[in-house]
Amino acid sequence: MTLRKAIKFNAKKSLKGNWSKAILILLICTAIGAVLTILDNAIFSALGFQHVKITSDLLRGDVIYQFGERVGWPEALLSLLLSLVRLCIMAPLTLGVANWALELTDGRTRPVGDIFWAFDNAAIYRSIWMEITVSVKVGLFSALIMLIPGAMMGYGAAIFYANRSLSVLLYALGGLLMLAAIPFELWFSARYFATRLLLCDRYYYTVREATKLSVELTRGRRWQIVGFSLSFLPWFLLCCLVLPILYVLPYFSVASVMYARYLFEDHLLGQKKLDVSDPDRIIIDDVAPEDYHTARAAQGLSEEAPAEENPYAGAEPTGTDGAGEEPAPSDQGAEGDVAEL
Repeated sequence: MTLRKAIKFNAKKSLKGNWSKAILILLICTAIGAVLTILDNAIFSALGFQHVKITSDLLRGDVIYQFGERVGWPEALLSLLLSLVRLCIMAPLTLGVANWALELTDGRTRPVGDIFWAFDNAAIYRSIWMEITVSVKVGLFSALIMLIPGAMMGYGAAIFYANRSLSVLLYALGGLLMLAAIPFELWFSARYFATRLLLCDRYYYTVREATKLSVELTRGRRWQIVGFSLSFLPWFLLCCLVLPILYVLPYFSVASVMYARYLFEDHLLGQKKLDVSDPDRIIIDDVAPEDYHTARAAQGLSEEAPAEENPYAGAEPTGTDGAGEEPAPSDQGAEGDVAEL
């Protein structure tokens, strides 16, 4: 069994008996997103403003254009403000869903309300800053590789009436270059595949630590991660029928978290910072409050962490439930045969 198939198999196994909660979480997130969209549109309608979609176009200076028409800065600024409000709500919620899925990979089913975990602590700020950091980095890379094909298509459109044959040629070549650039955008995005996992309650890295470590974890495996994500494409095409969404999105979310966890624990094994033969060495998971800083130092994560960053401060010491589970065997950078994760 290949690594990809093993991850998918174990994701479905983890969801067995938990589908009702997973679907309810999906419906809650969808409902919150829908409410934010309705409020967004209502505000614009009440003010008589034209909605401006805030995307990576900000990095290319196109924010004041919408469907080829110039839009005033008040509309652009309002769109940016409402986008930040949405980010402040959806980023911690998404992190909470990832945290819930992470617990599920250990066979621990948490209440649905745990998806709001990040709103109660510093994780809310970390989740927001992580989304901004990653979006800016990916946006800048996207703008860079799309610069030449975008310029070709723009120039081709500008000279359409003056030289139609050259215009069509430039537009076609620019379009082909854009399609060719998409895999490289996905490859670059894969650098941050494990970032959200590392912000979860179990690990609680800072954003800087998480992004840096994610880049290290995914080095040499980014095309494999792209292939893993694209392997769900047929499932996502089925989502056009609406109902399959209830199956596909929870399945993809848990499988992605499981893959990211595999990368992290395989890295720890390679660095001899995790010993599966001795459960007491697996100190990343379920660390008692008084041992938190010692645990991080022993794992080489940091010499010292501020008190306010201790996610277990003021909590009762937890046990080691699930701490002795053996993580996935290393595929040594390739999709080797594995029996189980």
